[in-house]
Order: sequence, then C-alpha cells, then structure tokens
Amino acid sequence: MLSRKSADGIITYAKTWHPYEGILILRGKSRKTDITIDGLVVPPFSSHGPYYSGFPVYDLPFDLSYIGTAHSHPGNSNNPSLEDLNNYFGLVSIIINYPYDDTTIAAYDRNGERFNLRILPSDDDRNSYSQQV
Repeated sequence: MLSRKSADGIITYAKTWHPYEGILILRGKSRKTDITIDGLVVPPFSSHGPYYSGFPVYDLPFDLSYIGTAHSHPGNSNNPSLEDLNNYFGLVSIIINYPYDDTTIAAYDRNGERFNLRILPSDDDRNSYSQQV
C-alpha cells in the first residue's frame, strides 16, 4: 500500500528530474506480506542521468523505517532493468515511467516480480466521503 501523499511525492519528484531518472528512499512498515509506504527521503549524494540514478548506501544514516526505493524511468516502461535488480535495496522497488501519474507506478520484489500496488486515498478524500454519507 502506498499513501496518497507518498504517491504524489514520487510523481512530483519524477517530473522535476525529467528527462533524467530521479531516485527516492521509501519509508514505511512491513508486516508479514503487507508493506505500507508512508514517507519518502531524498538520498544524500544521489546521482541522476538519462539512464541511471543511484546513491551511496554507506552514506545513509541507520534507519529501520527504510524499506526500499522509488525511481523514475523517463521512457515508456516501468519494468525493472537488470541494473535495477542488481542494485535492489530493501523490500520493495517502485518504478514510475513517463508521463508520471498513478497509472504508471509499479512495485516489484527483489526478483522483478510485480506486486499488487494500491494507492490509499488521502485523509482529505476520506473525510469528504464520510461527510457525504
């Protein structure tokens, strides 16, 4: 599950770095097979280019809430490349591709198998829905 706020952050960050790849660290919780992503961190000393993005893992402060990464593909595919799989970090990898919206976000495990990704409604959406009922 991906919070609306985190999804919006990934979309905005990808659009900001276009036509280069952007990369973020995902914060959240993992309980058995359920992963909830509720925050993003801009990695220190990250590098960005048209076909790559990365960061030195050894410069990260110790934080158990880091559960994976999100990065953008400026092209038309959000499938992980061999390079993506070889540099996998954490429990989940989110990839978003151009034109960077909810329909182009995908989540993958370490083997490149796609997760079922659900974007949670924002608190504002839930509040307005409960007021209408």
